Amino acid sequence: MKSKMGMMLVLLAGCIFVSSTAFAGWTQSKGHAYNQLTLSRYKTTSKMTSVVKNAGGVAINTQAPVYKNTEEEFTQTQLSYYGEYGLKDDLTAIFSGGWAYVRSNDILLHQEDGDSVRGIGDIIFGLRQKLSNSVAGGPLSLQVDLKIPEAYDYKNPFRFQNLGDGQYDAVAKLLYGKGFSKGYAVFSAGYKYRFENEQLGEFNFKPADQFLLSLNGGYNAAPWLSIRGKIDWNRTVGNAKISNSVKGEAIKWGVPDNKFSEAVIILDSLGLEQSSLSAGVSLAFTLTKKIQTVASYNTDLSGAGEFKTENASLGETFSIALVYMH
Repeated sequence: MKSKMGMMLVLLAGCIFVSSTAFAGWTQSKGHAYNQLTLSRYKTTSKMTSVVKNAGGVAINTQAPVYKNTEEEFTQTQLSYYGEYGLKDDLTAIFSGGWAYVRSNDILLHQEDGDSVRGIGDIIFGLRQKLSNSVAGGPLSLQVDLKIPEAYDYKNPFRFQNLGDGQYDAVAKLLYGKGFSKGYAVFSAGYKYRFENEQLGEFNFKPADQFLLSLNGGYNAAPWLSIRGKIDWNRTVGNAKISNSVKGEAIKWGVPDNKFSEAVIILDSLGLEQSSLSAGVSLAFTLTKKIQTVASYNTDLSGAGEFKTENASLGETFSIALVYMH
């Protein structure tokens, strides 16, 4: 079975929305807003995997030391919106969503659909509640996000390219921010609960939950320029599961029916248990008091030890954003 489907799912599960982290940890003042419109392009041709296959493409080990494997090209171009609005001084509403064009050279597709799909993907609603104005000199906040997969039709992932992975995700995380004379730093730690995908009836599966850690910050190099950086780490809990119908469908479309088939579907075909490490850098140019433009680059890293990327893609994202604050 083509393993690019797993790469597609991890990308669309959450990290396709390129949003600013400049206010993470802080809340917007009542009636004030942060708006960001981003054009981004993601591309990958490789994957870190624990699945070893023989020359015939049949898995012979699914618990091998993780190694880098070359894959067919996968790309996504997206125009996305990210916004924050202060409902109260200590409570901020969050929204993100976007229109995407997704193309894969390595997925079994219905011939009428071709190798690409376009449209609105997953939508995220969130709330950030400030818990304290000063914990060791900085604010502490609790943020909850809900990913909603209702803007697109979800089809059989063994036959069709989808705009998302089809199930709801809920995230809860604590954010701590610290301001400095010429910059800021934010640390966040959270947990992502991934609901079961039941959109295709008996053909259902549950991606593994994840622990989330993130560190980001910025430095004001000049009145008109801010340099930002971030590191994100997601670690699988390992509780993914699939129904017998999913297993039967995967075997129908090419996964050999042997002792490795279920693990291959979870780790490779559908990519339901993934750990990832990524880093990014941005340059924010201040045009006016309310308007910025931000150029960003993000790359997935191989990592090491507990911070090693496993059964997930290695790609890079280039983006340009326009920010309006009031």
